Amino acid sequence: MTSELDDEPQRADARTTRTSNGNSRSDVLIFVDDTQEETSALRHAQRVARAFQGSVTLVHVMSDASNHNGPIDPVDWNLKKQKNMKWLTGLAEAIKGHEQPCEVKLLEGPCIGQISALMGQRHRDITAAIRSRNSLGWQVSKTACGVLEAHGAAILMIPEDAVLAKDQHYRRIMVPLDGSARAEAALPMAIMLANAEKAEVLLCYVMPEPGLTEFGVKDSEAERLHELVVKRNRQAGEVHMARIKNTLAHNGLKVSTWILQGGDARRALLDFASQEAVDFLVMATHGQSGHSDVATGDVARFILDRAEIPVLMVRHLRGRNNAHAFANPSSQGVRQPTGTDG
Repeated sequence: MTSELDDEPQRADARTTRTSNGNSRSDVLIFVDDTQEETSALRHAQRVARAFQGSVTLVHVMSDASNHNGPIDPVDWNLKKQKNMKWLTGLAEAIKGHEQPCEVKLLEGPCIGQISALMGQRHRDITAAIRSRNSLGWQVSKTACGVLEAHGAAILMIPEDAVLAKDQHYRRIMVPLDGSARAEAALPMAIMLANAEKAEVLLCYVMPEPGLTEFGVKDSEAERLHELVVKRNRQAGEVHMARIKNTLAHNGLKVSTWILQGGDARRALLDFASQEAVDFLVMATHGQSGHSDVATGDVARFILDRAEIPVLMVRHLRGRNNAHAFANPSSQGVRQPTGTDG
């Protein structure tokens, strides 16, 4: 079940929110397997790079396919490099069109290690991969695994059948929130993308389902407590979402807030994206229950593995003392809502 709060456009002076690291430029490095032939999904990387005033680089990692059964023939390896470079250049030419040109880069060595080493030098940039599908469902390749473990500013995962025409724009961008500073770390990048695309932003909050112990027989007092907690959670969610929406008013975007009721936040978010024809999803890698020592949280990974639309996973920046993304908005003329300072 979903409910939409006030859906009126919030419009004032059109000023773009900067990313929280103070620099709005981010390049997109999209790592592709040598089976990649279709180019329409790659246009998502161009669209995202344009929103962040960045460039696109197509990257392929050549790994030793000999399984260490013997030395690599340098002549064969050089021929393979030439073939891969020609293929990469062809992909770049195919998607160039009216967008910014694409660069190409060929790496040699263990796939995951090469991705990690490259992105370790490019912390402000976005790491991207194409997710493929077969008869058993979505597949996560070694390349995609390397992207998930990389240390860029964000991860862009694109389903291979997410077609994007040259003149097509994103219409509805979804941002899941849970009241935590980690989740709100996705907001600045979502707003920049929405501004570039003239898209509506859908802020979504999934109410936690309060549980009752299974011991004993449920009585009227237990049911009453359950209803009170549900009511309290909804009210708290509505107040928090209204505050966030107010802080976004100066961007001149249409922003709607939604309260989703469902026990499993992961499936509730995917169902909502499908029901409301969302065509891009931006969320943080960790929310309330996240742990910084793992690449993605449970909800984020579930959505990355199953979403039918492109997903931009924004990394939570350390050193912010868990301050909310818009706790101290710098734009003039926007009143600071009470209670958004932590």
